[in-house]
Amino acid sequence: MAVRISKPPSEGNPPRQPGSEISGLDRDDGLLSIRSAAILGASFLIAVVAGGLAFLTIGRFPADLAGAALAAGTAFAGAVRLLMAIIT
Repeated sequence: MAVRISKPPSEGNPPRQPGSEISGLDRDDGLLSIRSAAILGASFLIAVVAGGLAFLTIGRFPADLAGAALAAGTAFAGAVRLLMAIIT
């Protein structure tokens, strides 16, 4: 069992006021940053296209679906690394 200990307000940052929320794209409390979401979204699109083209090229048999899925996974991983290197 993990116990989470937080600092009292006097030791750390002051507590946020209800009306002082940051609006727009500068918020820090999101799950992903805009950069990360763009990289993952573009990589997913590249993977879907690569998987679809591989499926159409290889053939339309059930075993070929596995090959297309592997091609899509490989394209996704490669696109994430490439886009991270380009955008950074």
